[in-house]
Formats: sequence, C-alpha cells, structure tokens
Amino acid sequence: MKSKIELNHTSFLILIKDEEFFSRKLVNHINSQNVKAEFIIADGSKKKQKKIFDKLKPKKKYYYFGEDKDIITFLQKTNKGINKCSKKFILFCDQDDLVNFKTVKNDEEFLLKNKNYSAVGSAVYNFIYIKNKIKVTKTLYGVYYFDFKSFFLKYFFNINFRSYYYLHRKKNLKKIKSLIKKYKMKDVRSVMFMQDFLTLTFGRIKYHNDTLALRWVGVKKRDGQKKKSHFINQSFKDRNAWYKYFFSREKILINKILNDNKIFFSNFFMFKIFFFIFDITVNVFKRNIGYRLLIRIIDKISNKLNDNDQVKIYKKLKLDQIIKQKDLYK
Repeated sequence: MKSKIELNHTSFLILIKDEEFFSRKLVNHINSQNVKAEFIIADGSKKKQKKIFDKLKPKKKYYYFGEDKDIITFLQKTNKGINKCSKKFILFCDQDDLVNFKTVKNDEEFLLKNKNYSAVGSAVYNFIYIKNKIKVTKTLYGVYYFDFKSFFLKYFFNINFRSYYYLHRKKNLKKIKSLIKKYKMKDVRSVMFMQDFLTLTFGRIKYHNDTLALRWVGVKKRDGQKKKSHFINQSFKDRNAWYKYFFSREKILINKILNDNKIFFSNFFMFKIFFFIFDITVNVFKRNIGYRLLIRIIDKISNKLNDNDQVKIYKKLKLDQIIKQKDLYK
C-alpha cells in the first residue's frame, strides 16, 4: 500500500462538465492514491454528478452551480469554486486528469518555503484511452523555460506561458478573479491570458521536471456537436481575432496592469506591438500548412529514432506514482 500523502495547504478545485465516464475514472484514481487533502468539486454538468463523487474517500465538498450553458456560467462556476477553497494554495484539476499527488506535495512545500514565488509547476503529459487502457505520449504541456527576476526577461522567454496546471497562491487567484469580475470579461481566452500574465507579475515561477499529471487529449462527444466545442473555440475564429478584440475592449484594464506593475514602460502601444510580434505573428506562422507538415515529418522521424515503448515511458516518467503498469496500452 502506498504511504499516505498529506496536503495540508492545498485545495484541489475539480471542474466538472458532462462525460460521467471521466468523473468515475477520476474518483477511482484519487481513491487509489491514499491522499489526504481538500477536494472542491464544482459541478457544471447538465445532470448532477453528486452520486459519483459521494464515493470519493478523501475530504470533499460538492457544489452544483448549474449547467455550464455558456462562457459566463462556466466562469461563474470557476469563481465560486475558488471562493469555496479554504487552503493557501489551489490546483485546478479537470475531471479527465490523473494527478501525481507526490509531486503536488513537493510543489506545496516549495511555495511554503519561497514567499517570492507566485506559482510552481511540474511536467504534464498527454494521454488517451484505447480500449479502456492508457497510452501516454511524451508531449509536454505548460513548460516554463527560463525564470528571471526581471519581468521583461521572464515574459520574453515565456510568452506562451500557460499557468492552468500550476499550483497557485489562493490570494493571487482571488485578485485575478476580482479584476475579471470588475471589468466584466466574458470570454475564456481573455480570462486565461489574464491569469497567465498576472501570475508572472505576482512573483517568480518555479518549474520542476517531475511528472505532475497525465492530461487526456482525446475528442469528447460534445466536441463533435454543433456549437458544443470548447469555449475558447466558440468565441473567436483564431488567436489573431481574439487579439484585435482583447486589445480594443480591455485597453483600460491593460493600462492599469502596466502602470501598477511598471512594466513595458507603462506604455500600452509598446506592449501591444510586442505581443503582436512575438505571440500573434509566431502563432500565424505555426498555423501555416508548410510548418505543420514539417512538424509532422519531424515527429515521424523522432518516433522512429526514439523508443516509444509504453513500459519504458512508464518507468522514465515514474508513472507508477499515478497509474499501474497493467493499465498501460501495449
């Protein structure tokens, strides 16, 4: 039996949509980990899933905030979930994630000892289910490459920083959500950008190579239905369309953040141009057919050169802390 992992300062905010299959998988996963922590279940599914989460053994609080009918209700559910968390730190968790609680414990201890860090993250790898078995890829999500005290250098080298799977300080998330509410932000892409950007302004970021979680990347039933895809894809045709919308609608908010933190010389247009060059232009290039074809060729060559045997990946990434070897797809 695994030794008990006690997370006394972390709340796990589990965001629930439909797809009860994943909720049952998550409950079974957590129950198999021998973990003591606070789990906040924020249910936004059409049909309440309380009965499923009643089987969760660790301390939990279940809340049904109504169905996520649109972006607004989804954001409201997330905000209410944050307010229900009682610990110093919060880790977001989707119902289709499989978390390594040992890594979270290490991240928790790091934040307790390092007050000047706003968040800490670790490696997140993608996986899919094949015949109810798990196939893991080596694709990393949310990597933070270089950390600096200087905000400009920190942002320049991590402009595509994604903080969703990072362990956050609750006080910082509350500040972010307060701004989002005050300025009536109504789309997920803008909200996630604000969370990522402000997390960088709050302090330094630490990234460990230890495996934090396995992240499911398959296609859900609702994604194949008209107008039922992910909220980000519903709002804007592409990132460039969002850029035009965001820097037009949120000019006052952006100016406030730049002035409060004394970054980019408190100059809105300097930041707008910088973002266009290093984010939007690069994003457009990556969407180019030639670029994607090149990446596909490189991936195929890489797969042939590298040993993608699931057992070896399992051992290399120390996935025994998350799943059993017999659950691998071979």
